[in-house]
Amino acid sequence: MKWIRRLLILLVVVVLGFFLVVLPVGGSFLITNSRFKYPEKGPREPKAVGLPVEEVEFKTSDGLTLRGWWSPGESGNPVLIFCHGLNRSRLELLERGAEAHKRGYGVLLFDLRNHGASDRAHTTLGILESQDVKAASEFVRMKAPDQPQVLWGVSMGAATALLAVRDYGGFAGVVSDSAFPSFRETIEHHVHLLFRIPSFPVANMIVWLTGVRMHMDPDSGDVEAAVRKFGNVPVLFIAGGNDRRMPPGVAKRLYEANHSPLKKLIVVPGAGHGEAFSTNREQYLEAVFSFLKSFS
Repeated sequence: MKWIRRLLILLVVVVLGFFLVVLPVGGSFLITNSRFKYPEKGPREPKAVGLPVEEVEFKTSDGLTLRGWWSPGESGNPVLIFCHGLNRSRLELLERGAEAHKRGYGVLLFDLRNHGASDRAHTTLGILESQDVKAASEFVRMKAPDQPQVLWGVSMGAATALLAVRDYGGFAGVVSDSAFPSFRETIEHHVHLLFRIPSFPVANMIVWLTGVRMHMDPDSGDVEAAVRKFGNVPVLFIAGGNDRRMPPGVAKRLYEANHSPLKKLIVVPGAGHGEAFSTNREQYLEAVFSFLKSFS
């Protein structure tokens, strides 16, 4: 019977090794080093949607070159800075940028670090990416110094935008579509969602290891606390009614954290994660542009 005992011990070691070593290390590297590109749907060129643009590039404070499309809009109107989601690119928001242009808004569509045509780097789910938003804001300020700036992001891009408002300020408002509540909670939720296991201790180890590897504090990615901190900047929170990754309750929490009397919340029935625009374009655009008119 010794061989059975040894086999059981080996099995326990293998299982523990997978959950306590392989999965945390693999999960951390998957978050930060992945170059997976989501297959973009819809138009791939600005001219296809009637958006006149200039190819532009600008640098972040840590030396990365970001690339995008710039369209100034009508003088005096706000400029909308678009922030795409994880494993996406500026193409995700191209049609939304075209809709903004039709209404006279300035538009900056760009690729975040480690995405699209921008420089390779590590992905940190919004923590370091907030520096990209700062660089984009400085570029817009150089091009259109007298025009207010509004951030419009989806998923990781929405979280990045909200963190950038906390860290750098200077924004008139935010459209936050499918944002997550924090770096830590997002990892915990996805470990449970993908592997059907308790988030502790695997998610905690992924968060800790990623913080060590990236030389950052994972809790600086607390989006809910950021929204509470930046006070009266108005935010439109958008959620998909069928979003399992970031359920509507997350948007409601972020909405309650925002102190602005102009804040808004919409839940698009039937929409999955980041799919509110494609699910009900009319409701989505009406909500966004009504919100923008309320303060600009």
